[in-house]
Amino acid sequence: MTTEYETCLGWYLKIFTFTLAIALGTVKVSAQKKDSVNVGTAKGLLRDSTHNYVMQATTVSIYKVETGELVSYQLSDNFGRFLFRQLPVDIPLRIIATNIGYGPVKREFRISQSTKTFDLKALNMDRLTVSLKEVVVSGAPPPVQMRGDTLEFNAGAFKLDTNAVVEDMLRRLPGVTIWNDGVITVNGKKINRLLVEGKEFFGADNKIALQNLPKNAVKKIQVYQDKSEPDPIETKTNMNIVLKKDKKDGYFGKVSGGIGTTGRYDDNGMLSYYSPKNQVSMVGALNNVNKTADNTNTLVSLNSFKGEGISNDYHTDFTKPGATVFKAAGFSGIHDFSHRDDNKPDTNRLKVNYFLAVGNNTVDQNIHTQIPLEDNGYLNQTTVNSSKFNYNGQAFSARYDKVFDHGLLNASYDFQHNTSSMLNVRSSTSIGNLATDQSYSYDEQGGNKATIFHAGSIKFTSHRYTDFGTNRNRSVEMELSYLFSVNNTNEENRRITDFNAADYSQDKHFNRRYLTASNNIDHLIISSFNNILGVLQKDPYLRTDIKNTLSYSERNQTDAVSDLLTAGSQYLPNANLSNHLNNRIINYRPGINLSKVIINALANRFRKTWNLSIFTEGQLFRQQNTAALQIQNLERNYFYFIPSAMIGYSNNQLGKFRKTYFLKYNTTVTYPTLQQLAPLVDDANVYFLNYGNIKLRPAYMHDLSFKYEYSTVEAKNPLQGDFNVTVGQTNDFITDSSYYDALGRSVYYPINVSGEKHASLGGYLQKAFKYKDHQFQVSGKSRFNYAQYPSNLNGINYDTKTNSWLLTADLIYTYKGLLTAQVGESFLGNNTSRIGIAQYKYVNWKTYSNISFALPKSVFFSTRMDFNKNISSNSNNIYYTIWNIDVGYRFLKGANGEIKLSGLDLFHQNRNVINYMNNNSITTGTVNVLQQYFMVTLAYYPRKFGLSKVEH
Repeated sequence: MTTEYETCLGWYLKIFTFTLAIALGTVKVSAQKKDSVNVGTAKGLLRDSTHNYVMQATTVSIYKVETGELVSYQLSDNFGRFLFRQLPVDIPLRIIATNIGYGPVKREFRISQSTKTFDLKALNMDRLTVSLKEVVVSGAPPPVQMRGDTLEFNAGAFKLDTNAVVEDMLRRLPGVTIWNDGVITVNGKKINRLLVEGKEFFGADNKIALQNLPKNAVKKIQVYQDKSEPDPIETKTNMNIVLKKDKKDGYFGKVSGGIGTTGRYDDNGMLSYYSPKNQVSMVGALNNVNKTADNTNTLVSLNSFKGEGISNDYHTDFTKPGATVFKAAGFSGIHDFSHRDDNKPDTNRLKVNYFLAVGNNTVDQNIHTQIPLEDNGYLNQTTVNSSKFNYNGQAFSARYDKVFDHGLLNASYDFQHNTSSMLNVRSSTSIGNLATDQSYSYDEQGGNKATIFHAGSIKFTSHRYTDFGTNRNRSVEMELSYLFSVNNTNEENRRITDFNAADYSQDKHFNRRYLTASNNIDHLIISSFNNILGVLQKDPYLRTDIKNTLSYSERNQTDAVSDLLTAGSQYLPNANLSNHLNNRIINYRPGINLSKVIINALANRFRKTWNLSIFTEGQLFRQQNTAALQIQNLERNYFYFIPSAMIGYSNNQLGKFRKTYFLKYNTTVTYPTLQQLAPLVDDANVYFLNYGNIKLRPAYMHDLSFKYEYSTVEAKNPLQGDFNVTVGQTNDFITDSSYYDALGRSVYYPINVSGEKHASLGGYLQKAFKYKDHQFQVSGKSRFNYAQYPSNLNGINYDTKTNSWLLTADLIYTYKGLLTAQVGESFLGNNTSRIGIAQYKYVNWKTYSNISFALPKSVFFSTRMDFNKNISSNSNNIYYTIWNIDVGYRFLKGANGEIKLSGLDLFHQNRNVINYMNNNSITTGTVNVLQQYFMVTLAYYPRKFGLSKVEH
């Protein structure tokens, strides 16, 4: 019998195949036209004419003689060789080889129709005999060249659409891959930072620069080693976008308004300005379609000029519970005080951000919880929950960065002011095995909360350097940091509870009011004196680092709790819950780290590195609490030895591959909190009473992990991935001990147990295949977690086993910047078994497919469909499909105008499924979510690059 899910799946796959076939058809026609011409190869060798050295990393370009059209380009390899494939035959071609400090070499040739190959043999390059500040070479600039240790791509060599952005150009560069998750690799190496003019561009989000800066504003792209963050195992790589002289300032933005069915609306505004000294952004958002953001830069990124496609992550979140109304406005600014003109990043900068968010959310839940008891008994609890939440939040932050010749200073300040109100109504029914084992509870909670938060930090780092006059090391290599935070919270809450049972003597009724005022202060001091023996000895055998971390936390809280009299309107103080406490925690961690780096390298061939380290660290932990209620007067002092060790090996075969291996041992301690040791029991929470355990001991965990990483370091078809495994055990593991009565009421307290074991296994793999303008990306990742530990239910000990498995796989095809198609699968499974009682499991399968393409005359289309299947051990299988579609048109000069029609949840099937487990129960259910609507959106993108006049 065919299910609704299978019918929808089959129907949509037909549509998907048909649409993709049409899109690929246009591509195939042009491709066949090109491929019908016979192709050949050309090879050769480059040498220094004076010393007969082979010429590495020399730019070699091939053009058509008649038209001057660029056919292909590459860099010569480590042996000076080059090999071109897919060249046209029987037409005149010109090869040009260029290298810094050498005159260009040019030669014309023709590949024979019969042999389809041509050997240029050795091309000799002559050194420039005259020292010139600038050498001007007529003709087209070389597409790619090496300047010292910097790889440069010349933007002028790549012809693209007039509306193309930097992202479109990067996809055309040899050896550059933009992965689906936004990571950029060049010849297999991951780009650590993407900079513009040597500086971050509106924060660290690459998307802002890639999808807003036009290609015609770019002079060149530089790729170089990041020497400001040395790493003994892996050198980091930066990419810098150099703008043309007349494009070093400009603005870009978006103003859009959308109106839809069922009262939906979606409005956004963003305007950003940049210059060599300043970067300023203003943003705003107003919607009721479950789109939210946490800061200004997020909205800048989400309103990019080229934001459409399968990676557009500012669509409605159909998985978000409830219905959300979101309003936001923000400002960000960056000013560079530096007078340097050498493109050094972040030399003297001040960043400020302000963000205001206002919203409300309404959530309605229907959930069912099943709890197994001994003798095959069960408790079944059904709950209907409705909550309304309103919030108003303001956040301001400032950060100052100053780079010295041999040091770095960072200072930051954060301020937040948040207010919120909440109303939650919950009705629960519990049914046991017998007719008398029934209870009903009505619980209503509401209140207001206001929080003021301040935080700041200052960090100074110094780097050791060598005085070449005396050949001795100077300065101290160290890091000093101080961080603080102050959090003041005032809450006013009320709670009304009615608990009714078949046995009337068990009935309970509460009308309780809570007034809470708390003040939290935290201080953290971190110091690290690195390679201390290096001051006395230039190259000590062992690197010795002395590290200290000291934190102090203090919490002062006053709780005034009162109960309403049975008859009347007077509240009387509750002596069991009213309290004043002062909680102080000191955490001091001194340690010595011993490390050794062994490097075996051969220039331009390989680099093999061993890295060994042992960190001997102790931890002194003191918790002291004084309170008006005697139960919370306690003091705890602990000292633990928490060592760690690591062995790392890296094998970097330049131009071929890179492998790294890591073996690590680590220990951590989890200390019991005041809430776990001696909580105040609020009996108004009838179904759940937490009594704590004053004898609870810290949990001490040992972990042993292994990680293997592999990546190709080649210009074509990069491959990268990793594999990692962790095993460990925990002494005095903290788990729960619970007692349920026949009416569904539970008493909980934590206990220490022995015998906890855990393990995890995971990895990822991604591979790109690039052929001319076509690219395929295949990727997959997986993670499996397992844990086994004892627990206690109703006085009986049980072994609990849990495991979870996450698996995803994707296939993505792109053609230029015109077409992107994706199919993928994700699997999430969880299983919990309590030996001898019950086993719970649930599984979520999602099959998804996306298509995004741009047709001629600025028409664009994108669609996404998600097929969801949820399987649970205590409920029926749930199937639902979410299908979204966008059709739009870009108009006006520069494609600055846009009109878009969107259809969301076209099948009207969206459901948000609740599915979670703990040691004692499994809970399933549904919650209200946003469903089908249609929307039309008008947008305008103000854009101008090059505001100041430049004298040539």
